[in-house]
Amino acid sequence: MSEKEDRGAEFKNPYWGRQIDAIAHELSRLAIVCDIELGRPGLAERILKNDKSVCGRNNPEVFQQMRQHLMALFTVEERAIEQLGPDETKDILDQVRESVIEMRKAGSASQSLPIDEL
Repeated sequence: MSEKEDRGAEFKNPYWGRQIDAIAHELSRLAIVCDIELGRPGLAERILKNDKSVCGRNNPEVFQQMRQHLMALFTVEERAIEQLGPDETKDILDQVRESVIEMRKAGSASQSLPIDEL
């Protein structure tokens, strides 16, 4: 079983958990490339408005990928709320947030990642 499949098995609803988890982990990876600390207040809105000044490193192609993933995350979140309800979706988001934080801590003890906007 791959690491992604293993993470998905941990969710109460594996389908929605895997969907959200995959997008969130890719967002985290793209944020590292662009040198963006996820979770800052207003950051998601600035990314959605195509504000590249949030990047610590100029990488327009990766920024666009991150923007697309962020839009996809919001779409998947809305669909999950429709299917599961807000409480179960929040539980999945909280679980994914913790997973991303742990992954980032393991990758770099020098970077903190308060992901409050996932």
